Amino acid sequence: MKPLESIFNLWLPSPLQPMPADDFFPGSNAVFIKRDDLIHHFFSGNKYRKIKYNYQEFLRGNHSEIIAFGGAFSNLLYTLSFLSPRAEIPMTFYIRGDGYDASNPTLHTIHRNGVRMQFIDRETYRSKKESGLVSDLKKLHPDAYFVPDGGSNTLAVKGAAEIVTELRDQLGFNPDHIVMDIGTAGTFCGVMQALPENTHLTGIPVLKGVNWEKTFMDVMGQPGFLPNLDRITIMEDYHFGGFAKFNATLIRFVNDFSLRYGMPVDPVYTGKLFFALTDLLKNNYFGNGKTIICIHGGGSQGIAGFNYLHGPLINT
Repeated sequence: MKPLESIFNLWLPSPLQPMPADDFFPGSNAVFIKRDDLIHHFFSGNKYRKIKYNYQEFLRGNHSEIIAFGGAFSNLLYTLSFLSPRAEIPMTFYIRGDGYDASNPTLHTIHRNGVRMQFIDRETYRSKKESGLVSDLKKLHPDAYFVPDGGSNTLAVKGAAEIVTELRDQLGFNPDHIVMDIGTAGTFCGVMQALPENTHLTGIPVLKGVNWEKTFMDVMGQPGFLPNLDRITIMEDYHFGGFAKFNATLIRFVNDFSLRYGMPVDPVYTGKLFFALTDLLKNNYFGNGKTIICIHGGGSQGIAGFNYLHGPLINT
């Protein structure tokens, strides 16, 4: 089978976009956005980073199919589904939800890409590891390659670490700060692992009530150890109440930011990230004269799903 770079026309390294000094980005700092959302129009963002080495492992292991897990609006499942027809890989997605809804833009795309979907009620999905569901599926599909929720595993970490290599090559030096959102933590762990010397990493969780240190250790497969922990800060103040939660302030910010810079921003992940970044800049969190990199991890497909659920709140 072909490598991903032959299947999709990928823009790599993804661009590093300088941002102007204005009311969104005040102060004397040099702020850049790492535009992973531009890697490809649908096979992009941190999902490309997560899938890259998982796909290579799928090929090496001579697996017959891919089985993955996620929610009904999952960015990972949406992105992965495009690989199925192009690489001729049978896929089955186990999805948290009540059943197929053709009006759901994410599920509609997955269906159009020929991926088989199995739906699991929320309680069963939540306890799928403890209940033995995952191990039972592995017994039923011994030749399948399994991708976890959000695609976050040690191979995703390896792919995400390449973001750091790219931005160092693009800058020519180590930035003072890297800022990024945290969901299932695979991308964050990759950047944490490859964090350059003297660079501080600030994470913006988009959900609440998570033991992040334990999550990082689980994703990295390193129980009891986390690299560069002394240069990492987790800011728990910008999740707006939890995963996919929002208010009028966030919606207004997302629309204003997207209009100002022509940059797609969703209210679930990147909207919270950029809201946090601009707020931290206004409060002089970084100090002055620093080089700050903010990683845009994509996920713009989620805007359509958000508007499907809540009405046309996000301008497109």
